[in-house]
Amino acid sequence: MPDEIEAKVKIADADAFRRRMAARGLADEGTVLEINRLFDTPAGSLGAAGSALRLREERDPADGRVLRTTLTFKGAVVASAVKRRPEVELAVEAAGPMADVLGRLGLVPAFYYEKRRTTWHVGPCAVVLDEVPHLGWFAEVEGPTEAEVLAVLAHVDPGGEPTIRKSYRGLLAAYLTSRGMDPTRAEFQERQTQGRSDAGNGQRQA
Repeated sequence: MPDEIEAKVKIADADAFRRRMAARGLADEGTVLEINRLFDTPAGSLGAAGSALRLREERDPADGRVLRTTLTFKGAVVASAVKRRPEVELAVEAAGPMADVLGRLGLVPAFYYEKRRTTWHVGPCAVVLDEVPHLGWFAEVEGPTEAEVLAVLAHVDPGGEPTIRKSYRGLLAAYLTSRGMDPTRAEFQERQTQGRSDAGNGQRQA
């Protein structure tokens, strides 16, 4: 099973990060709205083992059109200089039927979160700028080796913040729980008020 190798840092000023990328001659490849649904056993055995099963839609943020859908399994984080964990990802035709298959296999919705992601490529690595509800902005570098990830992280200079090993789910769950909010759901406020959240079609993540 291949490994996901990445480094994530908190970003104080997203516009400044974009300007730094442009100053290095790097053009972004566009922004997508991610709809992420995590599934688990009713007993939560995947999460307890440090694993995750994620069904993700990447959508056009302007019109909501689905651009890409993936199903990803992530294993437990292993010891390394950056965040490293086994990962297997495959493209799927559509989220709805795949969610139905997972339900018939006995899995249940465990967590729902949205994210806006802008992507650049620097050498062999992907560099992304993520906007996460409640938490703000983060930069991630993902690549084939730890050395290449750290080298690109130093090159793009996201601001000298320490790397974060916790997943977005972990960060969001801690934030939501500390404020007495639904600890299983994080979405952008404007999508809630516009009635555009993905609670329909039997896929609300409770």
